[in-house]
Amino acid sequence: MRLLRFYRSAIGKKVVVALSGGALYLFLIGHMLGNMWVYGGQEDIDSYSHHLRTFMEDFFGYGGFLWIARIGLLAALLLHVVTIVLLVRQNRKARPEQYRHKHRAARTLASMTMLISGPLILVYVVLHILQFTTGTVQPTAYEEGAVYANLWNAFQVWWIALIYIVMMFFICLHLYHGVWSMFQSLGINNQDRNKMLRMISTVSSIVIFVGFSSVPTMMWCDMLPPPTPKESAQQPVVQGPDRLLVQSEGGHDEP
Repeated sequence: MRLLRFYRSAIGKKVVVALSGGALYLFLIGHMLGNMWVYGGQEDIDSYSHHLRTFMEDFFGYGGFLWIARIGLLAALLLHVVTIVLLVRQNRKARPEQYRHKHRAARTLASMTMLISGPLILVYVVLHILQFTTGTVQPTAYEEGAVYANLWNAFQVWWIALIYIVMMFFICLHLYHGVWSMFQSLGINNQDRNKMLRMISTVSSIVIFVGFSSVPTMMWCDMLPPPTPKESAQQPVVQGPDRLLVQSEGGHDEP
């Protein structure tokens, strides 16, 4: 009950938004760094993906830990968006109309688009998982575990690459305002540190945008090599009339 009463207060909602946003901020940094394996080539990014799926496999099964992390992040994102909406409604009820209009001109583009970018990001994350994780939505060729090939196939389509880049812009715009607000909500900011904290918000948003957007840009511009087909683990088998014939690399049939 104490937690519920705390959450109902404006301060409680700000703390929840700050903590959930902080978790998502750290995830974005880790995800971006993981994406950088693509510049090592197809084998590196696919091996990295395989490592994530086999992490703690003995306890959670193949890919189990990764799914626990995904569900936790989706829950954090949903809690973050819902709490922001509730907080805005609560603040609007507490403020007179004249006060709202007086300060509207001082609001930044990032703060004004928070309510728009939040739900858009939530929808985008769900679609992103359905396309690149589960393969449920397959506008292009998809193969489980073939991360490099899946990214390459998707980002050869201009509108998929464009949507990805535009959404990363919204995410990083949201992030710029969100990181600064997080410092304020947790009481980290003060006059001596505000300049540095603003710099952290700005630089981290730009770096994350460039890091994520560079992948679809480089792939669509053919500045990264196309994926190489994986060799079949087993040679094709031809059923003959009297025996099984295994076709050799030279094109001859061997018994």
